[in-house]
Amino acid sequence: MADELDTLLRIESLMKSILRVSLVEAMNKLLTDDKLHDLYWNTGKLRREDLEKSTGFSAGKISGLWSQWEQAGLLVKSGKSFKRPFE
Repeated sequence: MADELDTLLRIESLMKSILRVSLVEAMNKLLTDDKLHDLYWNTGKLRREDLEKSTGFSAGKISGLWSQWEQAGLLVKSGKSFKRPFE
């Protein structure tokens, strides 16, 4: 049983590594400036209102970016909010 769990955890780790590598190109295209980069890395950590203040983006712009990033595989929807897939 323990060996099976270890194997599954190793598979999960390898899959995450493969996914990270495949997302690098999409991240480089979408995170073209510091505000976008900050928004992405703080998504799931800060409230949207705080992200609006720190980036200067409107709520609509942030929601639109999150939708784009979800389609690109950079974010996953978790209930009503978004988070990065590798937290």
